[in-house]
Amino acid sequence: MKIKEVSRQKIFAEDKFFNNCHASTVLKSDDRLLCAWFAGTKEGNDDVEIYLSVNDGNAWNEPKKLTSTDVPCWNPVLLENNGEITLFYKVGRKIPEWQTYYIKSIDNGDTWTSPVQLVEDDISGGRGPVKNKAIITADKRIIAPASVETDTAWDAFVDISADGGITWQKSKIMPFDHSSADGKGVIQPTLWECGGKFFALLRSTEGRIMRSVSEDGIVWSKCEMTELPNNNSGIDCVKLPNGDIFVVFNPIAESWGDRNVISYAVSSDNGKNFSEPMLIEKDDDTEAEFSYPAVITDGKYIYITYTHYRKTVMFVKLEITTD
Repeated sequence: MKIKEVSRQKIFAEDKFFNNCHASTVLKSDDRLLCAWFAGTKEGNDDVEIYLSVNDGNAWNEPKKLTSTDVPCWNPVLLENNGEITLFYKVGRKIPEWQTYYIKSIDNGDTWTSPVQLVEDDISGGRGPVKNKAIITADKRIIAPASVETDTAWDAFVDISADGGITWQKSKIMPFDHSSADGKGVIQPTLWECGGKFFALLRSTEGRIMRSVSEDGIVWSKCEMTELPNNNSGIDCVKLPNGDIFVVFNPIAESWGDRNVISYAVSSDNGKNFSEPMLIEKDDDTEAEFSYPAVITDGKYIYITYTHYRKTVMFVKLEITTD
């Protein structure tokens, strides 16, 4: 298997629509690509809302605002299940106070329902997907990668729905030894299923991407370091048709390190070992930022989006070949 770049483009023009943007999510629905992100004057400001752009095969259309709140919105996540698209997102001025809302579309993103809170009256800091896409399991459950952030610790878990997203069950926390941590812990898992087991890679404050495994999605193994460097920035992965795991990340082994290089690596043993990182984009200016990737595949192509200088979202299309 070989992977080659086909194209890349900015989803919208820099400084034309927003002063600041971040945290994209991407979905392929029929022949359309959908990308959403949050944007406003600055991350965390009250004018930050969720926006969407759609590509019907030729170009990305102008961003459309999907939310209207008086507090900041964060981290949209797109999911398609049984012909219905759901967009999850967080609302709140402080991360520990986040609440999760969702809107739905049955016409491939043209129109959306009014927002509904995912778990009514939840005050835990958010439920459901926190940054990365949920997966649909072999037994038709939705498993959403979740996490919470407090002043003293970061912890990851998954939220599971067996009824199409109506109700949710919170898993056990993915075990992490906070007493030996260089930082606060692990957040923002990215998931896949293989052989009846569930696997997670996690952003961490330990200078490495962490890994956890579960037999049932409820109880998870202790988070252990992989060989992949991690600068405490968002990651995402996707399972390829041949079973390999394709992960996009910032390959910098320093917590809170620079985000001026973004790469991908591939694992053929469910995240135990990885290939050498392959460069997606780099800028020698340490103030540059390529971060918070989202990645999906349709079997032939791999689609990646990521924050580009906090001014736009970059879209990269890769082709999977057998040459």
